[in-house]
Amino acid sequence: MRWHAVVAFFSAIYLYLNLFSSPSFPFLLGGDQVYFWMGAQRLLNGQTIYRDFFQFTPPGTDLVYAASFRLLGETIWATNAVALFFGVLSACLCYSLSRQIMRVASALTATGLFLVLIYGKFLNPTHHWFAVFFILLAVRIEMKSLTIRNNVISGVLLGISSFFNQAHAAAALVGFVVFLVLSAIRRREARAHTARLIAALVIAFALVSLSLYAYYLRAVGHERLWFCLVESVSRYVAESPRSLGLSGQLGLSNVPRMLPYLLVYALTPLVYGFALWKCSRSHNDALFPWNSITLLSLCGLSLLLEITASINVLRLFAIAMPAVILFIWILGEFSFPERTLLASALGVIVILGGHQGVAKHIVCRAKGQLPGGKIATTPEEFDELRVLAQQTRPGEYLLEAGWPGVYLPLKLHNPLYLPTLSRWDSTRPEDIEPALQQMDTKHVNSVLWNQHLDERCSFSSCKDYLSPFRNYLTRSFLPIHTFPNGDVLWQRRGNN
Repeated sequence: MRWHAVVAFFSAIYLYLNLFSSPSFPFLLGGDQVYFWMGAQRLLNGQTIYRDFFQFTPPGTDLVYAASFRLLGETIWATNAVALFFGVLSACLCYSLSRQIMRVASALTATGLFLVLIYGKFLNPTHHWFAVFFILLAVRIEMKSLTIRNNVISGVLLGISSFFNQAHAAAALVGFVVFLVLSAIRRREARAHTARLIAALVIAFALVSLSLYAYYLRAVGHERLWFCLVESVSRYVAESPRSLGLSGQLGLSNVPRMLPYLLVYALTPLVYGFALWKCSRSHNDALFPWNSITLLSLCGLSLLLEITASINVLRLFAIAMPAVILFIWILGEFSFPERTLLASALGVIVILGGHQGVAKHIVCRAKGQLPGGKIATTPEEFDELRVLAQQTRPGEYLLEAGWPGVYLPLKLHNPLYLPTLSRWDSTRPEDIEPALQQMDTKHVNSVLWNQHLDERCSFSSCKDYLSPFRNYLTRSFLPIHTFPNGDVLWQRRGNN
């Protein structure tokens, strides 16, 4: 426990420096977590997920942020507190998993690399991160011993994971079942005993999942729940572009910038492949940690295969903790000197961690008070939020078309059933007409039109399924402010 306390202490310091400019001024974060901030706002406003607003992820992440807003206030400070607390818990879990297969120094190395290179790279705790946390907590329980009790606990944790990301939980459940079968073959156990272990795992998973979703089955019905959590997800995956999901085009000119991401893409499958090969070669070695390595590898591989259909950097990094742990373990298997490894990794952690913190404080140097509390962000972003705050009042409706990032900082409300209007993700051509009706029904006076919605065309010449909404804007609204990034603020005609 002493080393867990050390990990928690230094993790908290590192995360604080990257999440707060000062105790009163949190940095304004971005990324997909803003969708869950908005969902939490709508929950606290008395709305019901799936019935009153659309979401194709389970309710768990929205509820976490809603609870943090209820406890700490509906502010950016609360979201950053969640990111800090969750990051500390993840670092402690990483260290605990690492200690099952390596010594203290190597475990600290794996934890530091995970915290700085993986979690700290984006600081974007979404449903992916929460689900993987409970999955790996189940892995940690299962590493102790293969008993009915531990399988029940693991099934419960996997069931909780399904409340954050149903696909991750299902993939992990498959990984657990495969592990139990392989373990039984290795130990020549009776099939009845293996069947009981699998049954304990699966039944616990099913009961917990059903219990968590019971309220929503009653509130919105099984058809709506199936549409949001299964049909919409399948459609999204089917329509996702087949690419590596990197943030930018891959070319010779930007290979240096992309190199850290490319390394994670390349090493993750190689690490799992080598670890499983090593397990197959060492299944009779009593000193080899077969259970821990095999289970960690199979769960990591299951998660990797599950995201392959719609892979991107954010999803890959969210499931990368097992790969980081196993990578450090593999270096030890190659007799890499532990002191050299620790010194090299410590240097990387200190340099990159220090660079992240210094860069954040330099770039996000603009500070101020907004309806959603005090924030620190870039001067350009703060100027845009300041103008929007002058043109709106907290509690009123504003549509940010293209990205739902202004609702929490300005304490505004989204008027649509959809999270936003977009040329991808959840928006469909048949969604435009209901969106227009919702705009008029709720007397929305302001629209922030993100410039990326008009990518490769001008606002007036774009021909896509957002064209009816552009025509509606032109008829009913006037552009009153164009921001340096190309975003345009529109105000309803006749609204003074």
